[in-house]
Amino acid sequence: MNYLEKTNQIYRCHDILDERVLGVIKNVKREYFLPQKYKPFSVTDIAVPLTSNQKMLVPSCEAKIIQAMEFHSNDNVLVIGTGSGYLVECISYLTDTVSSYEIDPVLFEFGKRNLDLYSQNRHKIFLNQNNIMNCLDKIMMYKKILFTCSIDSYIPFIEYLDTNARCFFFINQYKSPYKKGIIIDKTRNGYTVIENIVTSQTNKITD
Repeated sequence: MNYLEKTNQIYRCHDILDERVLGVIKNVKREYFLPQKYKPFSVTDIAVPLTSNQKMLVPSCEAKIIQAMEFHSNDNVLVIGTGSGYLVECISYLTDTVSSYEIDPVLFEFGKRNLDLYSQNRHKIFLNQNNIMNCLDKIMMYKKILFTCSIDSYIPFIEYLDTNARCFFFINQYKSPYKKGIIIDKTRNGYTVIENIVTSQTNKITD
């Protein structure tokens, strides 16, 4: 089975049907963003370990998030948790710009190196080695926001979302290693919550 056949098998069986998303997944070589010994598993649906005791999201989870966020070519996106840089690179194909924050200095250098070497859109990717919790007002500048790390509650972040913003969160679940992925759509009169986007194991955000 070749690369394209394997990616089609993985993503379509997880209801990834958006042709724009599938096109990006086929175009961005995920193995470039993995640690050397895990490159043979680039299209295997496992959580690949990274540095600093962190893991990549599994491929089907990454694709589900991208599909659910409904990115557009004029979107300026904020990603909390740069990680390997793979998700940032994928999003950059669908949007105008991507700004990303990574708190861990070792992981920041790993993701930056990957993007410096392999990104086809490096000119519109802006990386920050910083804790977003120290500058939450930055969130107001974006209409699409994606947290790859988990939080206990999305409520404290609502006031920082601009009107018509869409934000993805991983929410911690009591006594469970799995986090549930939700989307918040902020409106002029409040907000709506879309549940059950994905479930995944991911690290908790640090205050």
